[in-house]
Amino acid sequence: MAVTPLSLFVDRYTCAVCLDVLKEPVTIPCGHSYCVKCIDHYWRQLDTWRVYRCPECRRSFDRRPELNRNTTLADLLERLKGVKVDVSPSQSYAGPDDVPCDVCPGRKRKASKTCLTCLVSYCETHLQPHKELQAFKKHKVEALSGNLKEKLCRKHHRILEIYCRTDKTCVCSLCAATEHKSHDTVTPDRERARRQIRMERRKSEMEKRIEEKEKKLKEMKEMVRGIQRSAEREMRKHEEMLKSVLRSIERLRLEVTNLIGDHKRKEERKAEDVIRRLEKEIKELRRRDAEMAELLQTDDHIHFLQRFPSLCVPVEDGGVPALTINRDFLPTTLKTSLSDLNKNLEDIRDWKFLKSRETSVVGWVSSDVNCVGHNLDSLTSRSHFLKYSCPLSLDPNTAHRCLHVFEGNKKVMDKRTVTPYPDHPDRFGFWPQVLCSEVPSGTRCYWEVEWTGKWADIGVACKGMERKGWGKECGLGRNDKSWMLSCSHSSYVVCHNNMKTEIGALCTHRIGIYLDLPAGFLSFYSVSFTMTLLHRFKISFTEPLCLGFGLGLDSSVTICHLNPYDQ
Repeated sequence: MAVTPLSLFVDRYTCAVCLDVLKEPVTIPCGHSYCVKCIDHYWRQLDTWRVYRCPECRRSFDRRPELNRNTTLADLLERLKGVKVDVSPSQSYAGPDDVPCDVCPGRKRKASKTCLTCLVSYCETHLQPHKELQAFKKHKVEALSGNLKEKLCRKHHRILEIYCRTDKTCVCSLCAATEHKSHDTVTPDRERARRQIRMERRKSEMEKRIEEKEKKLKEMKEMVRGIQRSAEREMRKHEEMLKSVLRSIERLRLEVTNLIGDHKRKEERKAEDVIRRLEKEIKELRRRDAEMAELLQTDDHIHFLQRFPSLCVPVEDGGVPALTINRDFLPTTLKTSLSDLNKNLEDIRDWKFLKSRETSVVGWVSSDVNCVGHNLDSLTSRSHFLKYSCPLSLDPNTAHRCLHVFEGNKKVMDKRTVTPYPDHPDRFGFWPQVLCSEVPSGTRCYWEVEWTGKWADIGVACKGMERKGWGKECGLGRNDKSWMLSCSHSSYVVCHNNMKTEIGALCTHRIGIYLDLPAGFLSFYSVSFTMTLLHRFKISFTEPLCLGFGLGLDSSVTICHLNPYDQ
């Protein structure tokens, strides 16, 4: 059955409450009709106030009107049931964000297609003539377009269907035949294909810039958190020391706290200014990227070409200034004053403020934190470490063939003569190194060794470190599985993951190694009449560890016997 014109008047038979075709219609005294269930439910909601009014004209009634069936309207709707009326989703009424049908009288339905010949948008019902009548077969019907005015030539009021590359504008066929006759013209789809490649490339660049900005933003936020952690660490160290001294230095404690807090706030403000700039730039880049993504998805070539110039203008990059964080939380004069306290306190006269240099292996932004100066939490004596002494012996199965292990596996020497060791999978094949047999089982361990000769490497390595190759993965301190202190007559050098740091300290031949598993510290000390902290690594212990040594020609390392009761 053909679509009847009665479908154009469905609005007349619509319930104003449910906005659907009337079901069991009833008419109230003001003349308006509703579904019996809809009006009954509507009035039941108003029973509390004893007010009954028409939902459409708002006329009020003193008493609830009796609901009588509208027989004539019910018969008419019954007859219309046999009439084919398209009520598909495309025929639903147009909302505020929809393109309405230009032909529908009264309440507009959503348009589904646009005729570029008629310059009219049609719903499915009004589009039927274009589908069925021969006179409309040559009309150009395309996907729905809500911006028809943009597609019209302002001079000739014809559809823009040609792009002029010479003038970089869209023109109609009359313009192309007159004003643009000798110009370079193409169809919009060809020009769009050419420019889409440029826009996709520009979008890729935009995404890369966003990624770089986000990476920098993440680094800056990590830097702020690092500043806070560093400040908190410094606060804890000095709080512990200052709480143990006399009340007379309370003023000094407050000064330390205030200085660190002021420095922390100052550095945070510097970083947060950069963060705010980065967030603002990222927001603008995201907005531009979203507009590009939306434009790339549109099928409207004209809209694309008209929006293209404004979106492809490069966004000015404000750049990010270099930010240097000063981690010197205390002035040198104050640190010196703290060191001098040691000389005035008889009860701790055997203790010393120890020079230290810390490298944070797992710290924020993967950077080194070098703290050269007096470290308050290193205030201790050798007797403190001796109670953590552990037995230690060399493992001949790991020794390189040029090394000679003797004295009950307590001493090793590099003679550069081949030792007839049997083959073993744990033996170092290239590097002149040897590991110890014992794996630390307690929470804290302390050892002392003596070295002689030109140079010796003293380190700690994961049991899983490679042995057979000649690359960095097998050398102590040259990979992420080992930490090493290299000793010579001229200097000390610490190394981890092949990152070396030279330490300025007087050379001694006795070295103390302290491993604190709960705190995640590996410390190297110079042992003579006093103990001097040479270097401390902050590391994460994820594998079993063992002590190891590397030797130069005619050099040796001896594991010292320690007595926990020695003073």
